Amino acid sequence: MTEPVAEPQDDVAWPVAVRLRELIGVALTGALGGTPAVVAVVPGRDVAIDSCCDGQAWVRIVRTYPVLPEEFPGGRGTPLDEGADPGAFWAVELGAGTARCAPSPDDAGNPPTAAQLECSAAELADDAGRIRRTVLCELQKLQQVEALWIGEQSSVGPSGGCVGQEVLVAVMTNICVCEE
Repeated sequence: MTEPVAEPQDDVAWPVAVRLRELIGVALTGALGGTPAVVAVVPGRDVAIDSCCDGQAWVRIVRTYPVLPEEFPGGRGTPLDEGADPGAFWAVELGAGTARCAPSPDDAGNPPTAAQLECSAAELADDAGRIRRTVLCELQKLQQVEALWIGEQSSVGPSGGCVGQEVLVAVMTNICVCEE
């Protein structure tokens, strides 16, 4: 369960990341690998996978950037001062993923069986499908999301007894960061 945190002064990326985290938490309830014990918006470029054996799901803010609608999802720098293009929107790129225990050798040093490996792969495929459907079918319903782009979904690990997957998502928001 995620404990409440103070609201940061970020009207663009933070609300979208938190809502995606909430949606993913619901989508992963009853997943093949079990409902993740940890579902959180996490800091950093790389995810610290500390709770994989209990199930870990995350959303991370990869970057936030100005963009013109016809150039989305391509990022660009653009002047946003007086006389600048009034059609600039803010885009947010997010990473959303899960991590689970990786099959490992038993106490006798025997490698994981084919069945154990395939079960692990099926659990990650189930997580990936649930997250992909959430992004494609639910995220675009948010009032502040103007457009949606889904990127590659790639494997994470195995490393340190954990294996996972993450999908990259960009949303073009309709948020104005200046008070009117």
